Amino acid sequence: MIYFSFIFFLIVIIYFFHLRRKKCTIKKVKCMNEEEKLHKVNKVLSPFGFEFDLEQDIVISKNNPWQRNIGYSDFFDLKSPLFNIIMDCEPIYFEYNQKKYRLEFWKGQYGITTGAEIGLYIFDEKHQKYRSANDNERLKMGFILFKNCFLFSRFKLSWWLTGFDVGLFSRPKDLKLRACVVFPNTEMQIAFVEGLLRAGYTKNKIDICDKRVCFNICKPLNYKLNSGHKILKFFIQIINYINCSIYNFITRYFNRTIDKLTYLSLMAPFLYKCMIHLNIPRKKHK
Repeated sequence: MIYFSFIFFLIVIIYFFHLRRKKCTIKKVKCMNEEEKLHKVNKVLSPFGFEFDLEQDIVISKNNPWQRNIGYSDFFDLKSPLFNIIMDCEPIYFEYNQKKYRLEFWKGQYGITTGAEIGLYIFDEKHQKYRSANDNERLKMGFILFKNCFLFSRFKLSWWLTGFDVGLFSRPKDLKLRACVVFPNTEMQIAFVEGLLRAGYTKNKIDICDKRVCFNICKPLNYKLNSGHKILKFFIQIINYINCSIYNFITRYFNRTIDKLTYLSLMAPFLYKCMIHLNIPRKKHK
């Protein structure tokens, strides 16, 4: 009886200090300015090639991340479920100026984030693989991600454009990606449109205005490489849903992602680092 009384007393003491620490941490987060929060979050995100966008409260890729040196191949899409990534992929192939281009679009669940990407890659004849576009080959590209309603948007001159909403769980089929690409000239634009037509998109589904091409991706028409592993994907999505629920429960005292991540980093540093390592999008990790 004395032993159980001691255990109960110890639990009460631990719980009391936990509540006190939690209250102090919540107060500390509310007292921090935006620059302090951003610095703290980016310090962990930066090694992975990402940073935080305060304006939209989402995670985005940096301008020149280390992933740029790796390029891309079907292997990354095929093995993405092993990194807790369940997504739709839609690569569009076209040739222009004696170069073979692969402009690929993604949307889906990346660990505990709902996200989307556009990546521009060019075939390297010497090494027989797709390399990332260099600065002179970048395109003005953008997308809007919807899940019943607007989630977020990105648009800039880039080779890899991304956006990830932390803590939001989604099925890829519930997401709609409105993608737009601006080409430097009409010849390249026509080559891309022909690539869209070969992929199965019809002319009435492609919006062309000047040198801009826009279209919607709800269900991939061209890419079946990652259509297998249905059982694996099912269980991975269960894990993603549970992880999202745990994250949202622990950080339920805040509404903004920047506040949630800051709170988690102060309240449970080890858990915070584990969450970043396991769940921040990293399908291009070497």
